[in-house]
Amino acid sequence: MLHPVSLFIPLMILLPNLLFFIYPPRNMSSQPSSSIIFTAAEGIGRIGVMIVPIFYVMHVEQGYEIMSMIIMMLSLLLYYGCWCRYYWGRREYRLLFQSFLGIPVPLAISPVIYSLAASVVLHSVFLLIISIVFAAGHIPNSLKEWRRIKQ
Repeated sequence: MLHPVSLFIPLMILLPNLLFFIYPPRNMSSQPSSSIIFTAAEGIGRIGVMIVPIFYVMHVEQGYEIMSMIIMMLSLLLYYGCWCRYYWGRREYRLLFQSFLGIPVPLAISPVIYSLAASVVLHSVFLLIISIVFAAGHIPNSLKEWRRIKQ
């Protein structure tokens, strides 16, 4: 059964990405080099974390659920802050990967934390698993790209 309220979970992460397609990065030297295995995990995970939440009901009554919701909000705040830095920084490609507040590749780490916390408020083991798959691809690919462009 579909739960429209839970649609807000993937929508909040998706919004800045839609702008990314309208306003692509500048100074992108070449195509990113990434592992096919990490890229496959990232793609499967990305699709999963966008679709799975709409099949679950949000629960924010217990202390651990409230804490997970707070973690979701904080990771979303970090995510939006990094996207703002990217757009205010004239869409420089390196800003998509540069650390922020001491956090390496925050645009990769924050959506992973967000979806892991969402798995708690949705009581979804499936979202937890798919979030781990997403993390296993997205974070290593982003770190590899950050190292490549830093040189």
